[in-house]
Amino acid sequence: MKKLVCAAALAAALGSATSAAQAAEPGKRGGFLAQLDLDFGGDDVAALSFTDGDTQNVKAGQGVAFGVGGWVRPVASVPFELQGLLGYKVVFTAADNADIKMTRSTLQLNGIYRFANDWYVGAGYVQHMSPELDGDGFFEDIEFDNANGFNAEVGWRWVALHYTSIEYSSDGFEDADGSNVGIRFTYRFGQ
Repeated sequence: MKKLVCAAALAAALGSATSAAQAAEPGKRGGFLAQLDLDFGGDDVAALSFTDGDTQNVKAGQGVAFGVGGWVRPVASVPFELQGLLGYKVVFTAADNADIKMTRSTLQLNGIYRFANDWYVGAGYVQHMSPELDGDGFFEDIEFDNANGFNAEVGWRWVALHYTSIEYSSDGFEDADGSNVGIRFTYRFGQ
């Protein structure tokens, strides 16, 4: 199931590449955008054993994230823009008889600098709100505190490599490093 979700998300992102956005049009000062992230990494927060002998580790930074928001260019003649996105990030397990997952709502505020050759770099603030490891009755749910972190990315046109540094903490559970690397697909509407 997990492979199917990632493959479908990748196919959807690549399928819209022909209409995906490049650098902002001259004079255009803002618009809407959507992002899809495929993230990997972080500390293990759960270890699952299946009846067929397979195992799976749930990592704090792993998951598929989808976000929507907007961008604004404060000065039309300068290739610097600000982006703000709200989203949702989730990682499911391979269990057929359980809905064990880790979820969190996300907020990103990034500054992006776009070069004339379609490359760009960006960095900014990220917050994960209400991170939770849902044990679906197989183990007790773990609710983490809201977490603040840092995000950086380098990309070309609509695809980027990004890194997030973030740590989760919770009463009664050891701190977990949710830092991750991932591939980011960004679609800018109207370009």
